[in-house]
Amino acid sequence: MPCAAWPATDTDRYTGPWRVRTAHPALVINNRYDPATGHRNAVLMTDLLLGSRLLTVDGWGHTARDTGSECADQILERYLVAGTLPPHGTVCQPGLVPFA
Repeated sequence: MPCAAWPATDTDRYTGPWRVRTAHPALVINNRYDPATGHRNAVLMTDLLLGSRLLTVDGWGHTARDTGSECADQILERYLVAGTLPPHGTVCQPGLVPFA
């Protein structure tokens, strides 16, 4: 809901088409239990972006980068530095667990 009234605009934002093969394969990272951007949407986006790969963090909260997952951090670093994607179906554990 907060984003619906966000005052900023982006005149060159990408609005599709979504079923494309990008110049470089995309790495989609999503928490399994993200209340704002559900995991099923990450699965759908990965299916639409041909050649992309989904990295699932088996954690909670919005944004996988906030889970403290060393596994996910290492995969993201390899992707950003060398363009290396993780194997299909890769799941990382969070480093932080709420209500432990």
